[in-house]
Amino acid sequence: MLGCRRLSSSVGSLLSHVARRGPIQVPSSSGFLRQFQTATGSYAAPPPPAEPTPVPLNKMSDSFIDGTSAAYLESLEAQFAENPSSVDKSWGAYLQQLGAGASPEALAEGFANYQMTGAASVPTTTASQQSIQESMRLMLLVRAYQVSGHRAADLDPLKLNQPEPDISLDPALYGFTEADLDREFFLGTWRMKGFLSEERPTRTLRDILKRLKQCYCGSVGYEYMHIADRDKCNWLRERIERPEPPSYSKERKLRMLDRLAWSEMFENFLSTKYTAAKRFGLEGGETLIPGMKAMIDKGSELGVESMTLGMPHRGRLNVLANVVRKPLAAIFS
Repeated sequence: MLGCRRLSSSVGSLLSHVARRGPIQVPSSSGFLRQFQTATGSYAAPPPPAEPTPVPLNKMSDSFIDGTSAAYLESLEAQFAENPSSVDKSWGAYLQQLGAGASPEALAEGFANYQMTGAASVPTTTASQQSIQESMRLMLLVRAYQVSGHRAADLDPLKLNQPEPDISLDPALYGFTEADLDREFFLGTWRMKGFLSEERPTRTLRDILKRLKQCYCGSVGYEYMHIADRDKCNWLRERIERPEPPSYSKERKLRMLDRLAWSEMFENFLSTKYTAAKRFGLEGGETLIPGMKAMIDKGSELGVESMTLGMPHRGRLNVLANVVRKPLAAIFS
């Protein structure tokens, strides 16, 4: 009986205190607040919680690259993937660079700089931050053009026999798509001659393919990568992979055409006059004559006084007639 009187007195004191102070909030086991209105005895449901707004990256004072912020970052990433404009611009830049291939180390370095300097800067994705795998695939593509580019050269002006496309020259084989044409890739600088020796460590894929096709898939095909001597390969590569194609004056072009015509006419004469004779003709290789004469002209400009030629059987008569200028009467006697 005494216990009941004490409990009733305690409850009465509590109700009188509430009447003076107004409504009180009592946490419930379900995690939300129930509001008791003592004046009327009615119960009102709490308003829905407001949507949390992400804190801008430049307003944060603590490091977000830790385990406790993983859930928050995952929610921001999902929100950004659904609607990029729904997150703060600073977080949008961070998530955009992260999705574009920026390394976590570079992002962490950018945030560390922000903590020291106070400037919110997320490092941009440059070609130097591309993955090593992409750079290696690009090097394989360049190597394929150096080795097999002559198979796609335009050597038939009449377009009678179109060469079969070489799959090794297809960028798709190395994982590149149309969307990658205007991306910049890191090539680096190499201690070799030609295309890779230029001081342009970053280039777009479109520019790289244009240069490779210009060098190896034009009207002249080059096959030289089988040469074991590195110096000889570099010497040829330096002249093949030049930034600008060689240009010749009109006078020089006419001189080369004249020498080529003499070579062609000599072979036609031999094939007509000596049909059954074994003559080791130069059919298909008539450009040897203007090439040898250009080499001799350049050598004389550099001070060469004499040359010794070692000739195989094929083309010997043509060289004697049009390079050495041996009299035709002495050749046919």
